[in-house]
Amino acid sequence: MTPAEDVAYTTSSSSKRATYSLMGIKVLELLLVITCIGLIDEPATHSQLRIFITPRVVALCYVTFGSLIIYTSIYLIMSLFGDYTTWRTSALWSIVGFILLIAATALLFRDWSTTKERNYWHPNMQRLDLVLAAASVSLVTTLIYLVDLLATIRFGVSGDIE
Repeated sequence: MTPAEDVAYTTSSSSKRATYSLMGIKVLELLLVITCIGLIDEPATHSQLRIFITPRVVALCYVTFGSLIIYTSIYLIMSLFGDYTTWRTSALWSIVGFILLIAATALLFRDWSTTKERNYWHPNMQRLDLVLAAASVSLVTTLIYLVDLLATIRFGVSGDIE
């Protein structure tokens, strides 16, 4: 048997289901993180009169969203070529992503709240709405990362993925 036939012979349907479900979750994560970075860009870079987001929060958001885009893209490219990471490594990256997203989400909600409470309303509040939208999508992404973490641990402990 060739190595390719040997791998195809030993792969069960439950491991394929686990692999495809984790890949589907990663695609959803990638789309949501791209949406987050798209929403945060306008209020972060184009607010000349008012500051909607503090520079430290902008830096944390760009680092969090950018690094998660890079990691998730690399994971999906590796999966397309059939080279999978171990479940412990995937779980570690999901924990890191979850923690970073919790921090970014909390700080985005804090900046939105403090900006809203200043009692100075600019006629066009579109940028403030974008901060709220980015925080909301980031919260959903945080929950998806938690689901990814739990699914990775479940499939890894049961032996469906290596």
